[in-house]
Amino acid sequence: MNIYPNCIEEIQNDTLINFPIEYSDNTNDKLRYRIEKSYTDYVTDFLDAPLVALIIPAMYAGEDIYLHGTISERLYYNLSGPYQAILKHLIPTLKSINIFPENLISNSKRSPGVATGFSCGIDSFSLLGKHYYSDVVQGFKITHLLFHNVGSHGTGGERLFEARYAKNRQIADKIGLPLIKVNSNLEKFYQPFIYEHTDTQRNASVPLLLQKGIGRYLYASAYGFPDIYLRPSTLMTHSDLIALPLLSTESVDMVSTGSEYNRVEKTIQVAKIEESYDSLDVCIHPGSAGNCSKCAKCLRTLLTLDIAGLTEKYSSVFDLSIYQEQRTRYIGEVIISDDPFLREIREFAEQNNYEFPKKSYLFAVYLKIQRQFPRMMRVIKRGLRRVKKIINA
Repeated sequence: MNIYPNCIEEIQNDTLINFPIEYSDNTNDKLRYRIEKSYTDYVTDFLDAPLVALIIPAMYAGEDIYLHGTISERLYYNLSGPYQAILKHLIPTLKSINIFPENLISNSKRSPGVATGFSCGIDSFSLLGKHYYSDVVQGFKITHLLFHNVGSHGTGGERLFEARYAKNRQIADKIGLPLIKVNSNLEKFYQPFIYEHTDTQRNASVPLLLQKGIGRYLYASAYGFPDIYLRPSTLMTHSDLIALPLLSTESVDMVSTGSEYNRVEKTIQVAKIEESYDSLDVCIHPGSAGNCSKCAKCLRTLLTLDIAGLTEKYSSVFDLSIYQEQRTRYIGEVIISDDPFLREIREFAEQNNYEFPKKSYLFAVYLKIQRQFPRMMRVIKRGLRRVKKIINA
């Protein structure tokens, strides 16, 4: 795989940055990033961004990377050995490759900008609570918010990205921070990988692209210290605390933050931020820029807020009637789940003497039987359907 220096062109109010890509079979492509024209001066000539963005696709294909330009010496060292070893632990199908840079640089100056991705979710609001709303040292105080399209919008694609951006822009203005919009075609290079399996590299490529203005990138960790590990997983975020620093360069410091808190603690922290009351967005449903109030993430957040007596604060962003319809069944799932987030909710309920409904325990028993004896449950369901037909005949 050959990666060439970027070609920049202006389109209306935006700047399009194209990195030409040439594969070993002589086919060609372009890795594209599109940003607002006002941030063009942030774009670097270095090839750090496409290297990080495309290392997993290259390792999957077993293609060495030839960089026809300059990259960070630190990044070259880490991605040539240590980081590839980590990626192979996480994704065993990857192969080791060689990286051949045309030029290395080790004396770059770090810019003062401190950025984080902003999705209006629990992790991003929690990070702002510590690194913007609180009294924090200047070098770790957020100065810019980033909003990327690198694959996180699922089947909603461009439409959902634009809808979410419009909403998040209003919130960023209210908070008082600039929101940099970055649209990319990076998702096309990641077949057959799902976003959550490869999200760290995709997102980290953006501050590396903007390193003339961004010198530190704070990446909101999804998991607490007890759930950090290096082993095969469909969730890259379990390894961020260990792996993300290896994507740092002389110009950009990559920092995973928030692992000192569990998800329940973050949710309670966020509930202290007034701007979150009419903007919190945790939904995984790809249909619209808002909360469906019934998906796993919506229900997880609502039950935590319910236990803390805080759901009414978020009545404008959740449909609490839908939550009430789903609550009993969802708690049944919480009771039997091994998921670390749901385990935290059980512990939080116990600490607050919050009693789960008796019906939830019955549903938990049903779920357990269904999962341990799926064939038996299918037979029972077929039998019940036949009985129902006889009764209704």
